[in-house]
Amino acid sequence: MNKIKLLLLFFFFISITFSQKQTVDSLVKSKAKKEIESLRLRVIKGEKMEDIARAYSEDKASALKGGLILDVKKGLTDPEFEKVAFSLKQGQILKVFETQFGYHFIQLVQRRGDLLDLRHVLIELKLKK
Repeated sequence: MNKIKLLLLFFFFISITFSQKQTVDSLVKSKAKKEIESLRLRVIKGEKMEDIARAYSEDKASALKGGLILDVKKGLTDPEFEKVAFSLKQGQILKVFETQFGYHFIQLVQRRGDLLDLRHVLIELKLKK
């Protein structure tokens, strides 16, 4: 094969690979968002958030504590997470939102000055096996 044909074949392969990755990424995101929205709806309808977090949250550290994260302070977490967290009122659960870690929903348990105690559920954006 001549060099031009090899280059064309290479670029064709790269474009197909990139296109497949974009499709997989959008499918993964869509599935993760549907999953977390259904979990949020269960909490809104009356299930305990701590039970949902223990069973489904992919943030294993907080899931063990029913999704509880204590002493959240501005500047120490993801900016989008903080934006939502610090806009909450006591007991409030806002809509699902996305950060670099995946999709979340959170509930404000308590505000103590500049510190927040939250319950949190995370569904990561990754290929499920």
